[in-house]
Amino acid sequence: MKLINTLLHNIQYNKKYQFWLFFAILVFLTLFMMWCNGLSSSYQGYDFYFHYRRLDVLIDALKQGLFPNYTDYSNVDGYGYFTKGFYCDAILIPFALIGLFTSTYFAYDVMIFTMTVLCGVFTYHAVRVIYKSSYVALLTSILYTFAIYRLYDVYQRAAFGEALSFTFLPLIFLGLYHIIKGDYKKWYILAIGYSLLIFTHVISSVLTFITLLIILVVCYKPILKEPKRIGYLFLAGLVTIAVTAYYLFPVIEQLASNTFLYSMGGKAGYGKVGFDLVFWGLISGILYPGKAIWSGVGIILILLILLRFFIKGKKSDGLKSVDIGVIIGICFIIASSRIFPWGTFPFSLIGFIQYPWRLYEFASCFFAVAGAYYLSLLFVKTKSRIIVFAVIVVATMVTTYIHSENYKYLYYAKALQIYAGNSDENPAFYNHYHLIGGEYFPARIVAIDYIYIRGEKVEFKNEDTQISNLKRNKNRTSFDIEVHATDSLLLPLLYYKGYHVTLDGIDLPVQQSPTGLVQIVADKSGRVEAYYKGTTTQWVSFYISIISILAFSIFIIWSKKREHETGR
Repeated sequence: MKLINTLLHNIQYNKKYQFWLFFAILVFLTLFMMWCNGLSSSYQGYDFYFHYRRLDVLIDALKQGLFPNYTDYSNVDGYGYFTKGFYCDAILIPFALIGLFTSTYFAYDVMIFTMTVLCGVFTYHAVRVIYKSSYVALLTSILYTFAIYRLYDVYQRAAFGEALSFTFLPLIFLGLYHIIKGDYKKWYILAIGYSLLIFTHVISSVLTFITLLIILVVCYKPILKEPKRIGYLFLAGLVTIAVTAYYLFPVIEQLASNTFLYSMGGKAGYGKVGFDLVFWGLISGILYPGKAIWSGVGIILILLILLRFFIKGKKSDGLKSVDIGVIIGICFIIASSRIFPWGTFPFSLIGFIQYPWRLYEFASCFFAVAGAYYLSLLFVKTKSRIIVFAVIVVATMVTTYIHSENYKYLYYAKALQIYAGNSDENPAFYNHYHLIGGEYFPARIVAIDYIYIRGEKVEFKNEDTQISNLKRNKNRTSFDIEVHATDSLLLPLLYYKGYHVTLDGIDLPVQQSPTGLVQIVADKSGRVEAYYKGTTTQWVSFYISIISILAFSIFIIWSKKREHETGR
C-alpha cells in the first residue's frame, strides 16, 4: 500500500518522474506502432519510394562527396530530376549518415522512430508550457503523435514530408504563444520551429502560415496591448528566411526561370472530397471505406471533443483557447469537402497544396489539445486520471493496430497493383521512376513517355554531324562530337537552371529546348561534357544558411545563459 501511495505521489507531484514515465510510454507506443505496421522493407505506402529515393540519393551524394546536391542525376533513365531543389534534404542528413554505415531501409526506419519520439516530446513540452499542466501535455502528446491522420501520412500514403512536419508543428505553436502572450523574448522558438518545418515540407509551411494568421486575428488583443510583440514576430520571420535560405532562394530561382508540370494541374483544390469520405475520416481508426486509401482525424479525437457538451459553468482562458482550436479544426474539415470554393479567388492562389485534406494535420493537433484539456476538467482526482490515461493508451493501441491492418491490406490490394508486382526501389519507366505525378518535370515535357521513347541519345540537326562515345559517369554526361558547321544539340538531360556544359573545356551557353531538354550550340568538333554545377544563388544561399545557423545558435546560447543568470 505504501508503494502504491509513493507511486501516486510521484505521478502527481514529481515532474521528472512524470516526464520519464511519459517518455517510456511514448517509446513503447512508437515501437508498438512500428511492430504493427512492419519495417519499411516489408511494406511500402503510396509515395514510399519517392521519399526512399530522396534518402538514398542523399546517402550516395555523401559517399561521392557531391553534397550539397540538387539533382537526382541517375533517375529518369539518366536525364536527371531536380528532386532536391523542391524537397529540401536538410532534415534527412542525420539519417543519411546512419545509412552510410547500414542501409537506406534501416535509416528510413530509424527516421520513423526518431521523428515519432521527437513529435511526442516536443508536443509534451509545448502543451505543458502553454497550459501549465503535465497531465494535459501527457494526453495531448499521445493523442497527437499517434493520431490516425499522422499514421496515415507515415504509412498508407508514405507522404513523409508531410508526416515529418507533424514533429515541428508544436514548436511553432509554442513560439507563437510566447509572442502573443508569453515571454516574447523567446521568439526564437518560433524561428526554430518554422525553419525546421520549411526544411521539411513547403506545403505544410504554407498551410501553417495561414493557420497562424487565423490565430493572430482571433488573438489580436494581447498584441495590441504590447505592439512590440509584433516586432518580435517579424524578427522571427526574418531569421527564419535567413536560416532557410539554402532552400528558399534556390527554389524561387527555379520557379522564376521555368514552368513545371505541377502548375498545369488545373483548378485549385482538385483533391477535395465528398461528405461520404469526410464521414469515413471521422470514424477512421475502427472502420475504413473498402479499398480506398483514406483516413481522417479519427474516432478517438472525435469522441473526445464531444466531451465539451459535458463541461458546464467553467470559464478560463485555457478552455476558451481550446474551444477556438476546435472551431478552427471543424472549419478545416469542412474546407476539405466539395462545398468549399477552392477554385475561386482568393483560394485559387494556393492551388499548389493539391489536397485540401492536408488541413487534417492541424485539425488533429487542435482536437488532441482540446480532448486532453476536456478530460483534465472532467477528471481531477489522481486515480481517475490514471485510469483515463490507461484507457487512452489502450484505445491508441487498438486504433493503431486496426489502422495497420488496413495499411497492409491496401499494400497488397493497391500498391502492388499500381506497379504490376514490380514495386522494387529501382526507378524505371514502368513505375513512373517513382516520381508519382512528375510534378517537377519542365512543363515543356508533354509526357513521361517522351523520355522513355527518346532514349539515351544526343539529337542534332545537320546530317553530317557525328556523335560518338556517349558516357554517363555519376553526375557527368560526356560525348565526342564532329561537326562541319555550327549545329544545335539536344542533350539527354532535363533542363533545370544550373547546368554547365563545356566543349574541350570551354563554356557553352545553355538553354532549354522546346521539349524541355538541355540545348547547346556547337561550332567545332571536340569533347562535350555536361553536369549540374549549380547556380550562384544556390551556393550563396548555402553559406547564408550556414552563417545564419551558427549566429542564431550563438544567440540562443547567449540568451539562455543570460536568462539563467537573471533568474528568469
